[in-house]
Amino acid sequence: MKFIIKSLSLAITLSSLVVNAAPLDSNEYRAGQIRSAFQHAWKGYSTFAYGHDELLPVSTSFYDSRNGWGASIFDALDTMIIMGLDEEYKESLQFVANVNWASTETPSKTFETCIRYLGGLLSAYDLRPDPMLLTKAYELVDQVLFPAFTTENHIPASFVDVPGKRPIPSKSIILAEFALQLEFVRFGQITNNSDWGRLGNQVIEKIAAAETPLPGLYSIVWDANTFQPSNPSYITVSGGGDSFYEYLLKTHILMEGNEELQLRMWEQSVDSMINYLRSVSTEGSVFLRESVGGKNNPRTGELVCFMPGNILLGARYLQKPAYETFAAELMDSCFKTWHNSPTGLSPEGWSWIEQDNSITAYTLEQKEAYKNLGFIPTQSSYQLRPETLESLFYFYRLTGDTKYQDMAWEIFESIEKYCKTEYGYSAVSDVMNNQNDITNDFQESFFFAETLKYLFLIFSDKSLISLDDYVFNTEAHPFRLSKPIKVQA
Repeated sequence: MKFIIKSLSLAITLSSLVVNAAPLDSNEYRAGQIRSAFQHAWKGYSTFAYGHDELLPVSTSFYDSRNGWGASIFDALDTMIIMGLDEEYKESLQFVANVNWASTETPSKTFETCIRYLGGLLSAYDLRPDPMLLTKAYELVDQVLFPAFTTENHIPASFVDVPGKRPIPSKSIILAEFALQLEFVRFGQITNNSDWGRLGNQVIEKIAAAETPLPGLYSIVWDANTFQPSNPSYITVSGGGDSFYEYLLKTHILMEGNEELQLRMWEQSVDSMINYLRSVSTEGSVFLRESVGGKNNPRTGELVCFMPGNILLGARYLQKPAYETFAAELMDSCFKTWHNSPTGLSPEGWSWIEQDNSITAYTLEQKEAYKNLGFIPTQSSYQLRPETLESLFYFYRLTGDTKYQDMAWEIFESIEKYCKTEYGYSAVSDVMNNQNDITNDFQESFFFAETLKYLFLIFSDKSLISLDDYVFNTEAHPFRLSKPIKVQA
């Protein structure tokens, strides 16, 4: 263990060095600029919002969307370790040690608490073992997360009454909210108690048994009591479904391949994405559309753009070239939405004109937008999201092609230009507007956990958090693999 820690520390030290004379297009310079961006965002958070969940960087205030336990701190822990920000990390540990999970009166959202708080604790523990981190993870599972599973049918509730340690009844639950297995499997591995992994995985077995019109692709909304799809005809891999598909592959990898169901489900889902959801626009872009009532709806968004990286990881793991080709098509098209945007920022959602569709169904304004952009914006905000950067990270690490580094740097420069404020970074209201100040005063905690971490790792030595040795949860918290794999170039 000491050797592992020393090796990681050495990799962090080497990757974090910024040589003053380094060329502006060098990895050293770019990694240093991204590290500085983290420090700028963290300074604003520490000054105006420390201990709260999010910073409001324009009004210099704070917001608590995740129970007020300091979501930005937990989300930033492993990024600080990776970037070598030891002083910030030591200060954060003091805060984490004193968090009182029972201090909230607001219901805890099970999925968000699991991926941010538990994920952040486990990842920091994997990178730099500290008994306190494991103690806080035990407390969180006992007081907040395990109660979600104490429903009559043991399907985890979307929300938990924390002071009462009981699930809050609801009529429905969203597919992505079942994606708890990666954190519970890793928690079980670290604590040598496989019961936790089985608790997280048991939901997947029930989903696999449900009927669905498209093999391997499932309804977004489920009845919380009967555990049957509420609307089986609405299928998307965007928000509400995304993390479910992501975790099928990653849980299999984390479990050293010692399970078959989730891998089969993942392969079946990708096959159906190719057969049913793959859509080619008239200008050649390839996107993943939705299926609504058996009809195809050309609509997608930035949340779907994690999928190219996930599919490429599976393609390399399973040695399936056809999957790699599909992933590359999606990757190029996701990046185009950034590159073609007036601000260089991707919109939250967009549509397009399919090759086999008549353009008469579109308004003059939509056709003009499509002609200029190659897509039709449907939600024009940018929420500091990381999904395209996440996929670029996988593509660079798994192929070694430096063009993906250049794509990532182009995105970072746009974030610097339009999202940076005096006291942090903000989501923006309209990526189609490059003439005015478009910030809308909110710095997401995942900006620390995902956006900046993926950017930094793209320009760091490949030995730093190697994909042969780690698997990332959906909040970009890396979990150490007990048994290394061989996927990285």
